[in-house]
Amino acid sequence: MSKKNLPHIALYVGDWERDCNVLSLEAEMAWLKIIFKMHLSGNEPVYKTSAKGLQILWKCTAGKAAEIIDELSINNICAIEDIRGGYSFTSRRLQREKNISQTRSKAAKKRYNIAEENTTTLNKTAAKVLQNTDIDNDIDNDNDIDIEVEIKTDFDGKEGMGEKPTVVLPYPSAEFARQWQLWKTYRHNEHSQNYQSAESEQAALVQLTNLAQGKQTTAIAILHQSISKGWKGLFEIKPQGNAGKEPASKSKVKYSDDFKRKIAQRLQSG
Repeated sequence: MSKKNLPHIALYVGDWERDCNVLSLEAEMAWLKIIFKMHLSGNEPVYKTSAKGLQILWKCTAGKAAEIIDELSINNICAIEDIRGGYSFTSRRLQREKNISQTRSKAAKKRYNIAEENTTTLNKTAAKVLQNTDIDNDIDNDNDIDIEVEIKTDFDGKEGMGEKPTVVLPYPSAEFARQWQLWKTYRHNEHSQNYQSAESEQAALVQLTNLAQGKQTTAIAILHQSISKGWKGLFEIKPQGNAGKEPASKSKVKYSDDFKRKIAQRLQSG
């Protein structure tokens, strides 16, 4: 049951005695009947009725109803207004309580809206951070090697025979093979460094291909850059005469089908 329509009525005895003590018994009971109607309508401060309806409510004649209305109006018990075909009665106490309730409701709604806006802002911030993280992950994934390894289900007789694995060059040209050998000789002579296994050398080739974005000419330029500068490792080409410009965005490295096949065979034989 709604709090506005409880089975009991909140009757303020002190106010009632002070305000209604000047009324006749008929007028006092007539006003109480109107209070009952307001209570049944959800404590609405205004009760409207026709002249005939008022006579039925008060169980009196039209003349007696007019006398009671005059008595209520003269003693300022409530606000009474003539409307078309009837009357409108307004309880000042109920009107005041309704205004207070509306003010509190607006304040609560305002606090809720502020809290909702703060929550929405936090959610948007969290979503933006998550989106940026996804973008970073996508960029990282784009730099991964796009190689599909076909798992063999049969054996070719080489497993367990101790054969030395071979390195697969990403570019089949003789020029790249010569430049790669030059790089290995440089590392050995200048830094006393060698690739300890075919796996480590293959990893270096993959790194070089990623840095070169799959382009052979860029890969050779990276090798020459490290040799000329005395570096131990491989790095992206440093831009020259392009100050202030942003470097080109990385694109996904593409490998030839032949290179993919050789890498797959190399991984399975290793």
